[in-house]
Amino acid sequence: MKLEGGRSRAATRAASDAGGREPDTRRKPPQASHRGPRSRRHTDVRDDGERHLGLSIRENEVFHMLIDGLAVNEVAHAMHLSERTIASHVAQILHKLALGDRAELTGYAIRHGLIDEGAEGVA
Repeated sequence: MKLEGGRSRAATRAASDAGGREPDTRRKPPQASHRGPRSRRHTDVRDDGERHLGLSIRENEVFHMLIDGLAVNEVAHAMHLSERTIASHVAQILHKLALGDRAELTGYAIRHGLIDEGAEGVA
């Protein structure tokens, strides 16, 4: 028996079992999201601009406390915020600066002259 669209019930059922595709068509691979992959920059790349200027005021405060050597819990205590809030700020800072971890953050700060490379231990 043919349906109105010219297909038989068996063909319609086969198409619905195949996810709405015709029986002999291949499924398309899933499409990537609307954003491209985040490229990871190497820490030895000198041409990374001054992305730290795009941080918010709060992120800038957290950024400077981190490069001064404070831990997340110490920053949280100093700013009267929760550790989870500070961890969120750290994640956002790393994302905006396209860095992977706090070690890369320190390298970034040294490259941009935000801290001195050998300043620790100086009285």
